[in-house]
Amino acid sequence: MGDVVTTKISGAPLVPGYEDRMVAIFALAGGVAALDAQAVYYLMPRIVADLGLTDAQVGILGSAVLVGWSVAAFAFGQISDRLGRRKPFLVLAFLAMAALSGLSAIVATFVGLVVARVLMGLAEGPVIPVKQAIVMAESTPSRRGLNMGIVQNFGAQLLGTLIGPIAVVSIADAYGWRNAFLLSALPSILVVWLILRYIREPATEATSNAFVAPRSSLMSILMRRNVFLCALIGIANIAWFFVLLTFLPLILTRQAGLSSQSMSYVMAMIGAAGAVSALLVPGLSDRIGRKTAIAIFSAVGVVAPLGAILLGGNPWLVGLALFCGCMLLGTMPLFMATVPQESVLPADRATATGLVLGIGQLLGGTIGPIVGGQLSANFGPMAPMWLAGGLAALAGLLALFLVPQKLT
Repeated sequence: MGDVVTTKISGAPLVPGYEDRMVAIFALAGGVAALDAQAVYYLMPRIVADLGLTDAQVGILGSAVLVGWSVAAFAFGQISDRLGRRKPFLVLAFLAMAALSGLSAIVATFVGLVVARVLMGLAEGPVIPVKQAIVMAESTPSRRGLNMGIVQNFGAQLLGTLIGPIAVVSIADAYGWRNAFLLSALPSILVVWLILRYIREPATEATSNAFVAPRSSLMSILMRRNVFLCALIGIANIAWFFVLLTFLPLILTRQAGLSSQSMSYVMAMIGAAGAVSALLVPGLSDRIGRKTAIAIFSAVGVVAPLGAILLGGNPWLVGLALFCGCMLLGTMPLFMATVPQESVLPADRATATGLVLGIGQLLGGTIGPIVGGQLSANFGPMAPMWLAGGLAALAGLLALFLVPQKLT
């Protein structure tokens, strides 16, 4: 498996303030996408009670959005690279998300809800690989890791995992879980307007890559050492995240006896950690290197599930453990976007991220909750937390084999 050193990005002429504006809009876009995707986890106790779901069905429902997400991330990342266009894919993605969000609110059966979540995943899949390709092209090299971290994780964790559980559960308490799904869709329209109004098509993508720059085969991209390792790290860390999101609300309400509102505050600590780590970990990686940052903070992820196992009776301590352990979330933009895109040719950037994200979501995000559900059914409710702890440790070990790239 070989590696390449990327060439210096030659973007469009510098527009004062554009880089910061782009990062802010894409951070908001990431938050909206995360809120739409993750609302089902915070509403899971109500959905289980309403539809009478088993633990195995909970695992399937928790992974449903990721099936569509993984397919769309891979497919549209590659199509975007081939066409040399980015912006239209984002506009269409958020329009589709707005149109599809209501479907989760009106279905009446388990199968119908699974189908609705798969379709939502298909709509959301293009967002990360396409917007990160834009950020890679438009960012100052010394800010690349920080920008990509903010764009991928800061908004996603602030809106999707910090504010999200509190807001969604509060709406569900007042108006029911179906209306919570409906209201979570409204911000997508705002994102469409912001992208159309303020985001430009990267000049290097629109004017040269689609016609001149060579593109590599999918296998040659995947077989680059760093891309392959990032895919494996992605399987482990994405599974860790979605196993936590799927089963921790049930553990907190069933085993710890918390009310749904108290559970939402504990779960919000994941978002608080994600927002902090979105600034801390990618920014730190610009100084200490991507490999070191991914290895250290992946290993720290063991703390979150262990806290749920050992401290489950004390919501304050569980919340503290979640905040510390979920610093792992800061590694996600690094192994999904920064490292893969720094390891391939400019014309292959969205494809590289789409491959890593697609493989990680399909094998980690999809299968992880299903395996967790089977473990819970056969070995008890804490079994998924042991699975999550092992996955975080594995990701930290795999990161030690990454090869540092020369940043230009």
